[in-house]
Amino acid sequence: MPFSNNKKHAWLATIFLILFFLLEILVVSGNSLIQTFDTTIQNIFIDTTSTSLTNIFKLFTKLGSPTMNIIYMTIIILLFIKNKFLKEALWTVSLLIGGNLIALVIKYSVRRQRPTDKLLPASGYSFPSGHTFGTALLILTIIILVLPHLKNLILKDLLKVLLIIWLILVALSRIYLRGHFPTDVIGSMLLAGVCWEYAELIYLHIINSKKKR
Repeated sequence: MPFSNNKKHAWLATIFLILFFLLEILVVSGNSLIQTFDTTIQNIFIDTTSTSLTNIFKLFTKLGSPTMNIIYMTIIILLFIKNKFLKEALWTVSLLIGGNLIALVIKYSVRRQRPTDKLLPASGYSFPSGHTFGTALLILTIIILVLPHLKNLILKDLLKVLLIIWLILVALSRIYLRGHFPTDVIGSMLLAGVCWEYAELIYLHIINSKKKR
């Protein structure tokens, strides 16, 4: 596992967690600054609405759906198992299950209603965005656990850029199609960072405990 024992994991986990909870509190309280921010960003997207853009973003939102992200992650897990990377496989399974359970609990505890002018039907609550959260975890998994196995550095860097662009497009699609507020998407990325960093910390703690024994 390409995880190193250093203080950055704890710092990043703490920063992401604090920022996420601050955002969650502002969303739950109906803070006027949050509402103004969401409305401003939404109006920008409304002004750029077109049939071609709508079709493009519909494609990205379908390919970045929670169901598709679970399929992608399952394929990665199976490839890990096939190549005998059992630690990576087990860790990814734990991240997938644990992360989605946490996101689901938060979604039903916040109970934020979705925007009313959706361009694509969407049910359930709005905060955080399941599409963005799942895609963020997927991209982190590929970049940190899969790409290091590639020997071609140019291909590795190219894939990193494409994966980041993929995440951005999925996130933008949720705002453009009015399936989520901009702060839902931001919250999802912060939550993904929280889950990833704490998963690393837990893994490192278990490994260090075994070494001491």
